[in-house]
Amino acid sequence: MRKGVIIAIIIAYIASILVVQFFGLQFVGVEANVYMTDIQVDGFTYVNRDSIEDSRYQVVKKLKDTSGKEDIHYGGYFYPGTYDTSEESLKTNPNRIKVEYRVEPYNASHPEVTFEYDKASLEGVIYLDPETNEIVFLKPRTVTFVLTSHDGSTIRKEIMITLT
Repeated sequence: MRKGVIIAIIIAYIASILVVQFFGLQFVGVEANVYMTDIQVDGFTYVNRDSIEDSRYQVVKKLKDTSGKEDIHYGGYFYPGTYDTSEESLKTNPNRIKVEYRVEPYNASHPEVTFEYDKASLEGVIYLDPETNEIVFLKPRTVTFVLTSHDGSTIRKEIMITLT
């Protein structure tokens, strides 16, 4: 190579270093998502049953399948009455259940979980409160729910709840 070409390359190299130092490169930090690895169902709580003294109406138990192995099925007792989807009836319904769950890991970036179920066939049977994710049973029934993550991890947990 010629002496002039080498000097031009060296000058361009030094000029690029000076331009980068003068103007700088902006560092853009990228937050990494922590995805869910599991959804654990820890139990259930009746919301409006404080005034009911009969202990069998206070718990939702994990049921066992026919082989005796624990299943995804939970059962409790439906407190008799006539219930509908009016605001007052939904608020005071004693068959209102809060699902106690936790996501793993605890520091997941988006720990939101939605409850999916067959809305068409269960209309008038249950109501899912969109604000609190509490399940309100209007009639005794077995309902299958799928708890689904929305953080891109496609984690799903299926549970069945029976109130008889």
